[in-house]
Amino acid sequence: MIRYFNSRHLGDILSHGYIWFCLLLFVTPFLALFNYSFSGPQGNYAVENFKYVFGSFGSNLVWSFRISALTLVLNLIVSLPAAYAMVRYPFPGKRILFSGLTLPLYVPGAVIGIALVLTYNFTYRLTTSMWGLVLAMTVGTFPLMLTPLVVALKDLPILFEEAAQCLGATKWQTYWRIVFPLIGPGISAGLLLSFIIVFNEYLVTLFVHPTGLTTAPLRVFNLVRTAGLLPTTAALAVTMQIISFIAVIAFFRIFGTRYLKGTYLI
Repeated sequence: MIRYFNSRHLGDILSHGYIWFCLLLFVTPFLALFNYSFSGPQGNYAVENFKYVFGSFGSNLVWSFRISALTLVLNLIVSLPAAYAMVRYPFPGKRILFSGLTLPLYVPGAVIGIALVLTYNFTYRLTTSMWGLVLAMTVGTFPLMLTPLVVALKDLPILFEEAAQCLGATKWQTYWRIVFPLIGPGISAGLLLSFIIVFNEYLVTLFVHPTGLTTAPLRVFNLVRTAGLLPTTAALAVTMQIISFIAVIAFFRIFGTRYLKGTYLI
């Protein structure tokens, strides 16, 4: 009995130690950046570094939020009918089509950027417009919105729709009053994934952004490339991390406990 207790206790200690080791390994770089963002002259702490975030860097954050919001709206408009059609209607080549739509998830960002330059610059002439960047972000993140919606619709029995139509509801009413609320977990997960990627994306922006439009990630990249990692640049990067972290926490607080109930946390 004592031997069994000791072995089980030792296993628990090793398991917890491994978890804390992994946590420390992944969190340490962010803590180091956070500490560096407060560094000032002669090793002193300088909160003034964050004044640049709401000063000269403020317009970059505004552009990041604006591009993210427009991309999320476009993703949602395209993904909702596409996911419903792929799940509810049988047609040949469905799996091949879905694989093609999710291709941006497996293609390097630089390759997507070059393809977008060839398409938007020489074909559609969109690299001088904000909408060119929005459409580029939509192309890159569309699978992140589509996949959770497909999963949510597959988990939704069609009996709910059939019951609503038997009670006199039209297909449009059935979709917006029955299907749309019940696939809330898929919608919220797609919005979160798309926002995190778009808000922190700089590589695609580097290829297709118009003159005069610089998002926060691109500003960080340009400053590091030209002047090195300054404490003010680190402050902007930390602000972006905090915004992303708040978005994740808000997702689990609002949707994770009310809708997901542990089933989509995979």
